[in-house]
Amino acid sequence: MVVFDVIVHGEVKETIRPLSQRLHAMLAQVTEEARRLSRKYKAPVQIHRRIIY
Repeated sequence: MVVFDVIVHGEVKETIRPLSQRLHAMLAQVTEEARRLSRKYKAPVQIHRRIIY
């Protein structure tokens, strides 16, 4: 399973778990979440992908 960590100021704040593992759906959801979280934290966010087995 692929998950995405949201990093703000060098600290992991949240983890996004996509509803679908299909690439197109995953990209749309993570892009929307990144916009929402950027407004929430009032700072640029970094998204890092990792795989959970």
